[in-house]
Amino acid sequence: MTTDIKERQAIRRSSNVPAYSQLADILEQQIAALTDEERARALPSEGDLSRQYGLSRITVRQALKSLESKGLVYSAQGRGSFPTLQRVTGISGFHSFTAEVRRNGQEPGTVILATSEVDRLPASIAEKLPVAEGEGGPQVHLRRLRLIDGLPIAVEDAWLPKALFPDLRPADFTDGSLYSLLADRWGLEPAWTDALIEPDRAAPEVAQLLAIDPGDPVLVAWRVTVTAEDKVFERVRSIYRPGFSLRVARYRLG
Repeated sequence: MTTDIKERQAIRRSSNVPAYSQLADILEQQIAALTDEERARALPSEGDLSRQYGLSRITVRQALKSLESKGLVYSAQGRGSFPTLQRVTGISGFHSFTAEVRRNGQEPGTVILATSEVDRLPASIAEKLPVAEGEGGPQVHLRRLRLIDGLPIAVEDAWLPKALFPDLRPADFTDGSLYSLLADRWGLEPAWTDALIEPDRAAPEVAQLLAIDPGDPVLVAWRVTVTAEDKVFERVRSIYRPGFSLRVARYRLG
């Protein structure tokens, strides 16, 4: 199903403004009025827009490329163009998710997908986030689905070192703030974070959780967080649905 974009303005043939730029402006206004649910659907196809506005497909493609360059739409191969999600001011992906979302007047949600204790960090995590000698021992693993106002935003895997949280058990995890739990019980809080962010394609399992299609573009954030004493607090891999943006930075969390 495609997003229902209705024509609200006509292309002015006598204007000095190129037709593709006029169409881009029209679509930008219409996209701004879409709900998050509508943003999960594809825009009308190039052919539909061409017929609706009396423009060539090349002109329509130029307009969509213009919107893509501004971060307002993204292209999914074989499926068309989709509006990106509205950016959530202040969501960095590195602070407490629960606290950041609430600070912006929205409702955070968390679904615990899996918890376990493991003998060591997975090789994929150690490859992306350097592990010093003695840091790769027993871990508690937590997998969560993150939501904002009911919309699935990210699939998140966190590994917490047993050496730092010796009494932590999978049963301790709830849908509340993990950082609050760790601060209350052990008096430890994150102070610094380093992150690696890269594009990827959604695997079938992740696509199902995020309510997108397998192969859709996703943003993967790998991060290691440490305490003020430079002890590793957690290692995390977060996979964000299309249209969600993050800042790449190293900065103090406190």
